This record gives sequence, C-alpha cells and structure tokens, in this order.
Amino acid sequence: MHDFKLYEGAVISEIKRKNADIVFPQGFRYIHFESIDSTNKYAKEHAGELENAIIVAEDQYDGVGKNSSHWWSLPCRSILATIVLSIDLDPSEALVYPLLVGALIREVLAQHGVEADVKWPNDIYIGDKKLAGILCETIIENGKVEKLIIGFGINVNQTKDEMAIYNMTSLYEYKGIEFNRCELLADIIIKLFEHMNDSNPDNVRYMEREVNAHLFAKGLNVIFELDKRYEGTLIGVGADGALLLLTDSGMKRFISGKIIL
Repeated sequence: MHDFKLYEGAVISEIKRKNADIVFPQGFRYIHFESIDSTNKYAKEHAGELENAIIVAEDQYDGVGKNSSHWWSLPCRSILATIVLSIDLDPSEALVYPLLVGALIREVLAQHGVEADVKWPNDIYIGDKKLAGILCETIIENGKVEKLIIGFGINVNQTKDEMAIYNMTSLYEYKGIEFNRCELLADIIIKLFEHMNDSNPDNVRYMEREVNAHLFAKGLNVIFELDKRYEGTLIGVGADGALLLLTDSGMKRFISGKIIL
C-alpha cells in the first residue's frame, strides 16, 4: 500500500487544491506525530498553550475511546486526530458535539462513496461493524466550556483480515480501494471548520436532521443499558442530543448509556 503521510504541508496543500474558502481560527496550529500515546491525552496536557489546533498521529500506542476503552489502530493506516477549540459554551450545549462531529464526518464519507450511519452517542458504523469513534472532552472554567477537545479515529486502509479480530471494518474493506488519507483528512477539516464554532446557529438543527436521517438501528427494537436494562424502539435523537426510546411504559430520554442490539 502507498503511504500517504499526514504531514501538515501535504494536508494543507490538499485543502488549497480544493480551493476551499476555509478560515482557520485564530492561533491555529497543525501538530504532527509519527507516534504518540494518544492525541486526546496530548491535547488535554497542553490545552493551556494551545488556542486552536489539530493534533494528528500516524500511530497511537495508547489510544482511548469513550469510558476509557482502548482504541486499536495500525501505523499509517488510520486517521487519528484531535481538534482543540477555544470556545464559549454552557456545558449542556457541548452534549451535542459528539453527534455533530459524527454527522459531519459521515457526510464527508458519503462524498467519497461510503454509506455509513451514526451510532449514538459517538460512533460511525458501516452495517453492523464499527468504522470510526469520536471522543469529545471539555475543559471548564468558571462554569463555561473554555476548550473543546474533539478526538476522532477512522479505520482507513486496514485489510479485512486485519479488522476481523476486532469485529470492526475499514474504508478499504468496504470499497476495496486504498484511500488517500491526506485528501480525506483535508475534507474532514474543511467540513468541521465550516461548522465548529460557537456562533453557528445551525449546528443543532444540522445535527438533529442529519443524525436522525442516518441513525444506526433507528426503528429497531433495542436493549439500552444505563442504571438497568431498558427495551424499546429506537425513535431518534432530540435537539439536545438525547436518545429517544419508546418503551412499554412510554417515551424515555437518555443522555448517557449504551445501545445493545
């Protein structure tokens, strides 16, 4: 396989090649690592010195997902990145961002011929297999979100055999072709920075519309785990990002928990 390194020059040149009218936020930095424990860990440890940035790695040896789960990856086969944004939000407003980022990445994948779904609250699936994960974290000062840390990992050029043991999938497995990671990351950056700021009033409407149109397991009977197990029909998500589950005892809303098919 070719090795499309995610160097700053290569990615930024892809953005310019697309004639993208993208305006990077003030103080924006592109930080590249050949190998690192976790881009999200780096972002949190250096948040005080990073105003706005994207941290990109070719390999992570201690990648993390939601609830401290491990995110597995192979060197130079994935997109592993974290965006740091200086922002001004109420903590409750930040709840929609994992789904918003999922919807934005799903839209970019569709532009590349990949039909995927957003799995609540922070994954992207093709069929019944996980393609990508999103981890949003916040730094709060004086009751407000001061920094938004958005990590995402996408399986890009792994083979079917490499993914089978983890019951995940990759873009290569889905399409049977190798993807240029620089081009794909450039498209994601363009799409994210079109939306990812605290002054865009359409973010919530976009998230609600796009996630409900492409929601994994929507309309199916599922089991939901939180303090106990609930069973019902997955109806969709609300404007606040809450999951809507129709049970025998009525509609229930959840802002945390896990879907089990």
